[in-house]
Amino acid sequence: MNEELLDIVDENNELTGESVLRSRVHAEGLWHRTVHVYIFRKNDDGLEFLVQLRSKSQKSYPDRWCTSFGGHVVAGASLEEAVSAELQEEIGLDVDFKKLTGGYWSKRDNDPDREFTMKYCLEYNGKLEDLSFNDGEVQAVKWMGFSEIQDSIQKNPEEWAGKSVGPLDAFNYLSKKFVQ
Repeated sequence: MNEELLDIVDENNELTGESVLRSRVHAEGLWHRTVHVYIFRKNDDGLEFLVQLRSKSQKSYPDRWCTSFGGHVVAGASLEEAVSAELQEEIGLDVDFKKLTGGYWSKRDNDPDREFTMKYCLEYNGKLEDLSFNDGEVQAVKWMGFSEIQDSIQKNPEEWAGKSVGPLDAFNYLSKKFVQ
């Protein structure tokens, strides 16, 4: 387990001034911040999303597909720094923060995992071969259409990380924003 320090926030997402080890944050159900980036590309059929197969060694949801990239915001880091670090570590992608869209907070009170997540969207038109899995958290990536993901989550929820409803919220946001 990665024993980084995380900044603690209150139930309104205000910093408390306290930083605590990640293991304690989760054990005690302390509010903290995370970032998620939903990566997409446009094509003739609408949008496709880059999904990742989490590593078999992941503590939570090992060997399951996930619709976003990201992680915890370490103590003292800005959201920009967190997004940059997570995308570089997970898939070797250097991102200009200005290219991200969205930027909306989501609150999840799933005691003992209580977090505020800043969700972003990123359009990526590069090749999958250009991505690299640097930190051992991701074992594969692939492009999937919205309906394909939705069908897979409904038919095979055990193959997906997290609750099956959560990822669809971001997709709905993206669809409204980018698909006419």
